[in-house]
Amino acid sequence: MYAEFINTLKKEILSGLPGWEAQKKMAPLGRVHRDYLPHVKDDARQSSVLIWLYPGGSKINTRLILRTEGGVHSGQVAFPGGQVEQSDGGYWNTALREANEEVGLQTDKISLVGALTPLYIPPSNFWVHPFIGAGEKAESAIISEAEVQTYFDVNIFQLLQEDAKMEKLITLSSGDERITPSYNLAGHTVWGATAMILSELEELIRRTLEKMDTHYIKPEIPEI
Repeated sequence: MYAEFINTLKKEILSGLPGWEAQKKMAPLGRVHRDYLPHVKDDARQSSVLIWLYPGGSKINTRLILRTEGGVHSGQVAFPGGQVEQSDGGYWNTALREANEEVGLQTDKISLVGALTPLYIPPSNFWVHPFIGAGEKAESAIISEAEVQTYFDVNIFQLLQEDAKMEKLITLSSGDERITPSYNLAGHTVWGATAMILSELEELIRRTLEKMDTHYIKPEIPEI
């Protein structure tokens, strides 16, 4: 199942990304399409994140982290990732380096599946470039305590369940409170840019499963 899913997912990414239409479903109130952001700065910082997939029985899992306190995105759930460094030689390499530094993933065992739609994060002035990478099996995490409080792995098929989504009152970095779409994953509230990335991933999962042998896939989905 895993190899077939990854191969079909690659084809779906190449056929065209869901983009803003998927991202906006989980966007905070007031977030607009990146092409209409008048306040995007010329000095916006470039960053990458890794959506690492690996097989686990009937599940396909990904790893999320909880950021340490302090800074614009403190205490938030995120994918492993960070700012591009000149020595990286590309956004994909940045995603791999950060995943190794933050949670100890073995980058030589991760293959590129594809890039998702970049998005801009106004509070931190970051352009984020999300990448999906496929691993061969589960790996123990070695977290960077300076950047990561903890990590947790979730079955990506959980994104397809309606009870995984909710609207919640979120306290923003500005101190303002806002009702915001979010995912409830492993007891954590996932919102903002990470939720928007997950929303695009969710749509790609749906498209991928539609192209696969449905009598084989569908019985597996409820098994979270």
